[in-house]
Amino acid sequence: MRATTLTLPPLNQRLAADIVRQAFGDDGETASEPSIVAATAELLTAVSALVTALPWVTGALLDPVVFDGARAVVLGATLVVHPDRKLLRGYPHMAIHPYPVELIGDVPLPDGATLHVRPIRPEDADTERAFVSALSESTRYYRFFYRLSELTPSMLARFTQVDYDRELALVALDAGAAAATPAFVGVARYIANPDRVSAEFAVVIADAWQRRGVGRVLMKGLIVCAKRRGLERIEGAVLRDNEPMLAFVRALGFALRDDPADATLLV
Repeated sequence: MRATTLTLPPLNQRLAADIVRQAFGDDGETASEPSIVAATAELLTAVSALVTALPWVTGALLDPVVFDGARAVVLGATLVVHPDRKLLRGYPHMAIHPYPVELIGDVPLPDGATLHVRPIRPEDADTERAFVSALSESTRYYRFFYRLSELTPSMLARFTQVDYDRELALVALDAGAAAATPAFVGVARYIANPDRVSAEFAVVIADAWQRRGVGRVLMKGLIVCAKRRGLERIEGAVLRDNEPMLAFVRALGFALRDDPADATLLV
């Protein structure tokens, strides 16, 4: 069977899996083997990462490709390159900023635990929902400034479907936890303001992980990324009675002042 589908990079695992299903539909072996769909999707995301990072690659033929268990193995490949294209800083040749794989890594905490830190992905929707729902009522209130039991569908989409060109959400997971049950232990994000010079940030840590250095790890990573994106400052709002958060941002070097529009906030 020969099938053709068309889409634009960058791809994530979910988009790539949709492409595979669209191409093969209910076709015999592919429909009955989820591992083939997953392996092909992983291969497509790798090709997407290649062409987004290397703009001089204008074509690729992978033939043959064989499946070895849950892996797609490329036995032969031919690349077409444009000799006049050069390596660019960032992704100005892309309409959509690709997933920043360079920000994935493990970070140790002072108590010996290890965090797996990475940017959030659209497929993290269920994990993000569970994370917010598991927060204590006071932690949710200090994060959102009002009583919230769970994220609405629109909020969930907004928090996980990130435009990496102007915003970033770093999530921390317990690297020692079972891979089958991933759970966020902290999330820090910034969204650039229209001036493209400043950004608004927010950070929230799971109650059981507070005061263990998770917030510091995420915020330091967020600040480094903001500087690399050319932002000159990040700012946020903190409820006046949220003393632990006030102490935390002061320790990071933030200056606090009264919010002229809301007496309950410091900014």
